[in-house]
Order: sequence, then C-alpha cells, then structure tokens
Amino acid sequence: MGVSVADARLVALLRKELQRAHEILTELRRVLQSLNDSGNREVGLERLNYVRELKMAAGEHHAEYLSYLSKVGRSLVHREEWVRIGLKVMDFLDKLSGMSYRLGFLIEKSWIVPQSVQKLLVSMCEGVDVMTLKLDGILHKLQMSPQEALEDLKEISRLENAIDETYRAAMFEILSANISSNTALLLLSISEMLENSSDTLYELTNNLYIILLDTL
Repeated sequence: MGVSVADARLVALLRKELQRAHEILTELRRVLQSLNDSGNREVGLERLNYVRELKMAAGEHHAEYLSYLSKVGRSLVHREEWVRIGLKVMDFLDKLSGMSYRLGFLIEKSWIVPQSVQKLLVSMCEGVDVMTLKLDGILHKLQMSPQEALEDLKEISRLENAIDETYRAAMFEILSANISSNTALLLLSISEMLENSSDTLYELTNNLYIILLDTL
C-alpha cells in the first residue's frame, strides 16, 4: 500500500537528519581514531567544529520537519508516531553533539586515552553509524518496499545488542585503566552517550513498526 504523500514528505526530511547524523558520526570516528596523535590536535578540533555545523544543518531540517508536521498533522493517520520519531531523532543528534564537546575537552587537555579503550570507542561509534544507515535504508524502503523494511527492523535489534556488549567491555576497560579519575569520568561519559544513542535509535523502531504495519 505504501505511505501517503504527507508521510513521504516527513520521511524525506527525517532521512536528511539521519544523513547529517551519518556525517557527524564519520567525523567523530576520525577524531576518536586520532585522539593520541598530538600532531593531529588542530585537525581534530577542526573536525569537531565541522560537527557543530552539521548539527546546525540537522536542526534546520528538524525545524522544517516540525513545521510541515504542524501543517498536515490532522490528516495523518499516525501523527503521534511521527511526532515521537522526530523527537527521538533530535535527541539522538543532541547526544552526538554533546559527545563532540567532551571530545574537544579531551583534546584540549591532551589527556592520553589507552589504546584498548580507544579501539572500543571507535567500534561503538562505527556500530551506531551502521544503525543510522540501516534506519535511513528502512525509511527509504518504507515507501518502496514495506515488507523488506519490516524485516530490516530486526537487524536494528541485533546491532543494538552488539553495541551494548561493546559498551560493557569499554566500561570495564576504562575502570581498569591506569588513568586519572577525570579522564576516566570523561571516557565513561563518551561511551555512555554512544550507548544511549543506540538505545534511542532502537526505541525509534517501535514507532516505525506501528507505521509499517499499516502500509502492508
């Protein structure tokens, strides 16, 4: 059956936000990979400034999303689900933005991150990015192939479970590392933001599931 014209417009705007999130995660991953490279300090800070520009661009897409939603809301069968999805995507982007500020502080202080911890944080960042791209693909299939989109939702759960496992490993690695308490607190905060981001994306699939059932 597919989605309505109004739904399709909301999907297009959400996809723009997720695409900005993908770009943000790409930059955050690069920053994480070069954390201990003092020669790349300025490059890392420049990447984080770019992340803030991308967040602002995503915010503009979100404002357009809310504006359109307010105009067509009464005609939407799943208005509440679209509202919840929009809020969760923005919450996800806010978490990534918060992570960028913590990474900036880490770089400015020149605090050394144990390689084992760095590797796990990079893995978490990559995992969240895979979830983001998968959700973008699901939104595309929502219009073209709802049945395939429904099947892909199951993959989001698997990806979220994998990130949870990596988060636990990162947490124990940070607590066991020979680093200052300030460094440990900051790294724990970064890992928690990545884990919470994956949780938010997973929660979003419940709303998508309700919409998908009516498109079949």
